[in-house]
Amino acid sequence: MDTIATGGNVIIVDDDDEDVFAIRRAFSKYDGSIQLRHLADGAKAVDHLLAVQEFSDLPDLVLLDINMPRVNGFETLQALRSSTLTRHLPIIMFSTSDSVREIRQAYAAGANAHMVKPNSMSELQEFVRAIALFWLNSAALPNRS
Repeated sequence: MDTIATGGNVIIVDDDDEDVFAIRRAFSKYDGSIQLRHLADGAKAVDHLLAVQEFSDLPDLVLLDINMPRVNGFETLQALRSSTLTRHLPIIMFSTSDSVREIRQAYAAGANAHMVKPNSMSELQEFVRAIALFWLNSAALPNRS
C-alpha cells in the first residue's frame, strides 16, 4: 500500500467501540501522524465542535456514524451545519446501511460524502487510505487555507 504522509486531525463520532478501535488501527497503519479523537455520540460531538473558538482549531475531517443513541448522525450534522463556524467542516457520514434513502438524506442534510462501513480489515484499510489521500492530502480544506 503506497503511503503519502498526510498528518491532519480527524474526529471519529461513533458509539461502537469495536468500530472505533478498527478505524484507529487502520489509520495508524496508514499514517501514524494523523491525530484521531473519538467522541462517543452526537451530543458530545456537537458540544465539542461548537465550543471551538478558532476556525484553525477545528479538525480537518469528521467521520460521523449515522446510527447512534441520544443524538443520531443526521441530528448532529444538522447542528454542525447550522453554525457559521462548523458549516464548512468536511463531514463524511458512515453507516452499515447502503440504503438509498439514507444516502440521499445524508447529502440533503449537507454531508460531504456517505460511505458504507467496510466488512473486513483490508476493506477498512482501503477506506482509510482513500479518505486520507483525498481529504487530508489532496483537498484544499478551509481551516488549512
